[in-house]
Amino acid sequence: MEAADSLPSVSQLYLLLGKCFSYPTQEFYQLTQDEGTGEQVRTMVEALPFAVKFKGIPTPSLPHEDFESEYISAFDIAFGPSHPCPLHESDHRDDVSSTEITEELLRFYEHFQVKLSDKERDYPDHLVVELEFMAYLAKKEADAGKRGNDPAPYRRAQVDFLERHLDKWVPKLDEKIQKRIKQPFYQGASSFLREFLSNHLSYLRKNVSYPAGTAKS
Repeated sequence: MEAADSLPSVSQLYLLLGKCFSYPTQEFYQLTQDEGTGEQVRTMVEALPFAVKFKGIPTPSLPHEDFESEYISAFDIAFGPSHPCPLHESDHRDDVSSTEITEELLRFYEHFQVKLSDKERDYPDHLVVELEFMAYLAKKEADAGKRGNDPAPYRRAQVDFLERHLDKWVPKLDEKIQKRIKQPFYQGASSFLREFLSNHLSYLRKNVSYPAGTAKS
């Protein structure tokens, strides 16, 4: 795996946001307590090829063990229908079945030869899995450009994935987080995620190209 600072800023931010909504390890919790972390994130945001309003992500207001409990009570699927903000796409969409969502996501991942762990295969519509996939596509786009290859296929893939998946449900997730979760860290991370996704999609739409004779489906 490459060092984070060797990745393009778009990839870095997708990975960071994925960590924000992963189970909070001690290592990640300590990172959130570091005063320099916010400045590093701001530097990543400033390096983006599109504008994003970054108001900062508040430091967790709880000790690590309590912060873990907060995550579980807010997001963990094991708590059944009582958990306020599930992190699964299928829980936020009523326009398509969970089976259809899962099947399409797996086709996306397999097409780009992304190997999922057993847990990820069980929950391919988890927010973290989808964000990490976007990080992968953004990196492939950047790598293609560096090698003198056409990055357009990866840009088209990002547009398709955002439009068909993340953009369909992250705004709904954010609304629930702002209303139901009192932890400022998650409110801030969710607000930034929504802004970041929306602006990235707008940027991609303006800069994507399609082969002659074809039209965007």
